[in-house]
Amino acid sequence: MSTPIYVENVALLGIVTLAGGYQLASFAKRVGKKRYQVKLAYPAITGNPEFELIYRAQQNCLEFYPIFMSAFWTSGIFFHPAPTFLAGVVYLYAREKYFTGYSKSVEGRMSGFRWSVRGLMSLLAMGGVGLCHAVLKQYAGINVYEQYLQQYLKF
Repeated sequence: MSTPIYVENVALLGIVTLAGGYQLASFAKRVGKKRYQVKLAYPAITGNPEFELIYRAQQNCLEFYPIFMSAFWTSGIFFHPAPTFLAGVVYLYAREKYFTGYSKSVEGRMSGFRWSVRGLMSLLAMGGVGLCHAVLKQYAGINVYEQYLQQYLKF
């Protein structure tokens, strides 16, 4: 039998999801502002090195966003919303550092990139553990939490 999902249990996930959407809109706005500053006509995306950096930063963030959202919601539903929220905040903060750093230089992106990968990997790991537990419980009748973890963690 499945556990119902209540809105109040995923509110933290909603906060990070909205913050992520806001972040992407902010990146788009900054790209538009840079296009205006360097007077690069639409639809060109090359021709000005400053614009190319900020444009590439935005595109990279957009490319990673579906991966982030998939891992984020899988982790939040199948593992636990609280650590998922924290990993999501780390990821969004790291993406801001990545975008800001990449906007200045190619080398400037590395710190933010490393931290965003750490956040993403933790989400993937939590989601994987949560999914494994759900599948084992549903289809094999094995409740890892009740049968194994409780005895070792002394709950």
